[in-house]
Order: sequence, then C-alpha cells, then structure tokens
Amino acid sequence: MDEKVQVKQAQSNPPLVLGITGSARKQGNSTALLRRVLNGLNGQFRTELVFLADIEVNPCTGCHYCERRGTCCIEDGMAALYPKLLEADAILLASPAYMGGIASRMQAFMERTWPLRKGQLRNKIASYIVTGRRRIGMATGVMSEYFTRLGITVLPGVLGYAFEPGMIEKDPEALAQADALVRQCCERLSLIKHEQGQDVDTRPQTIPAVQEE
Repeated sequence: MDEKVQVKQAQSNPPLVLGITGSARKQGNSTALLRRVLNGLNGQFRTELVFLADIEVNPCTGCHYCERRGTCCIEDGMAALYPKLLEADAILLASPAYMGGIASRMQAFMERTWPLRKGQLRNKIASYIVTGRRRIGMATGVMSEYFTRLGITVLPGVLGYAFEPGMIEKDPEALAQADALVRQCCERLSLIKHEQGQDVDTRPQTIPAVQEE
C-alpha cells in the first residue's frame, strides 16, 4: 500500500478510549460506571472494553528482564494488552475496592505495565473508577499515583458507593461524576481530532441509564 495512503488512514482513525475493568463481576458496579462513560464517548471516538477476568495476567516476578530487553518475558494475556495501551489516547481503569485497596487483577495488570514506565504512555489522558460498600481506603490514591508515575495526565475520577450489582443506580453523585468524566474526555480528545484535521464535536453522546447484564 502506498505510504501516503497509510498515513491518511491512520490520521482518519478517531481517538481510542481503552476501558479496563478489574472486577470479577461483569455486571458489577464499577464496570457499570465504566460502561456508562464508554457509551457516552462512543460514536465520535473509538471505545474498547477489556475484562481482566477474561485474560490471564500473572503478577510481576521482579526478574528485571524488561530492564535489559525492554519487554516482559512472562507469556500470558498481557502481550495483547501492551499494543492496546500504546495505541490508546485515553485509558480508563475501573475496580471495586477490596480491603482498602484495588482488586488483585487490577493490581497485577498495573505491575505488569512496568516495561512502559519510561515515557511510552506519556501525554495520554486517563482516569479511574472505583466503587465500594463504605470505606474505599487507598484505592483511588493507588490508581491516581499509578497514572502519575507513567507520566499520564489524570482527569478527576469517579467514586461510587454500592455493593450488590445494580446498586450504583442509587448513587446520583457517582452517576454525575461519570457524566462529568465523559464531558472532560470529549474536550481533551477533541483536541486530538482537531490536530488530525477531523471534525470536532465536543458534545457527549446520549448516556443510557446503568443497567445490569
């Protein structure tokens, strides 16, 4: 294919928003809020939802292989996630709060992005979604610090209080925060579209009510 055609096609691709959820429940509350945000962005941006529960992601072994080679030597599902993280313009992480921290799947995923800590994700935008029954603990702080260490611009996150699936619908503040995140993502990502010479529309799509699967 002609190189000029390839460049034109690459520029015509709308920005990609990658949503990753660490919940063990696909119908869980943190995932429901993530779906709400992605649904609000879908249409003018590309969106993709990844369930860590469907992927084998082993914890970091601290072998320092990536220090020498620049890649991780563990052969599992992370191999497919590294390219998605590099391609994404925005990264949204969602997790329930367990024992004052984040879900173990999300923690393992975050540890395994160690090979990308040297600026590969710099200048992307990101945010977090955390839900819990009562005491959230350090979950939001851990995720915010994670983005900061990678050089990613962190947008205000979403914090919800819920326990059983569907309960997040009764938290109007969490829903409002999710809608606010949609608007902020639209504004930031539209700047990327403008730089690519695409039509700019900062209006979020109609956001459906949160529903259980």
